[in-house]
Amino acid sequence: MVKNLPVVPTAKAGSLVETPTGITWRIQHPEILENCNMCLDCTLFCPDGAIVQQAGELVLSLRLCKGCGICANECKENAIQMIPEYSGVKGVFR
Repeated sequence: MVKNLPVVPTAKAGSLVETPTGITWRIQHPEILENCNMCLDCTLFCPDGAIVQQAGELVLSLRLCKGCGICANECKENAIQMIPEYSGVKGVFR
């Protein structure tokens, strides 16, 4: 049995670009290493669209990235590593 359900959008298209979460949520960010073979799995799995292919290379938007690490986890070549956003004593901001 097939149900015909209405399409109900949960967010306005482009709303992430208007209100980026990466700036305040992130405690780590991805870094694309030189051994990347451009399989593009990271672009498929990134929930925020922070990694895109432009002009034959991968471009990471830290404005959109919230630091979830899914891209690094799904990379078969281990070509993405997660880097801590802050260094120093944890909990101390100066």
